[in-house]
Amino acid sequence: MRADDKKLEAALQRLKTDGNALCDIYDLMGKNIYITAYRMLHDKQDAEDALQDTMLALIDTAGAYRGGGAGAYIISVCKNQSLHILRRRKNHAELDEQTAGTEDGAAEKLTMLDALGKLNETDRDIVIDHALCGMRFKDIAKETGLSAQAAQKRYVRALQTLRLYYKER
Repeated sequence: MRADDKKLEAALQRLKTDGNALCDIYDLMGKNIYITAYRMLHDKQDAEDALQDTMLALIDTAGAYRGGGAGAYIISVCKNQSLHILRRRKNHAELDEQTAGTEDGAAEKLTMLDALGKLNETDRDIVIDHALCGMRFKDIAKETGLSAQAAQKRYVRALQTLRLYYKER
């Protein structure tokens, strides 16, 4: 375990009782959280919101963290917060769609969000990490605790599920 990993692990454990530990988490992971959010959201302000939402969620869920893989846990929280922002966009897009008509690009994004919602969380994270964020399967494997080959197989199966979903629509 690297020194930063140990510091991050300790900060997450301390966060249960010490709110100042959030500063340490931000110093160690803030940039990675922002980059992950930006890769998912493709918008600077939304990525900043996701970073802030992630930090707040870490405070709220500090008691849920049980140890092991602190970085992966934080990135998972970030991805979930980014997905919440995408869902909010979807809801806003649906409202806009009702009032202003539909655009092909917006409709396609909504369909993609619906399709991703059909996948389990791990498979959805693998698809987002590889297809949208450009992560290698080796890096995804570290984050998920799977082997690189298992992550690649789950990615292929998830794509098959997504293709079936699109065919049914």
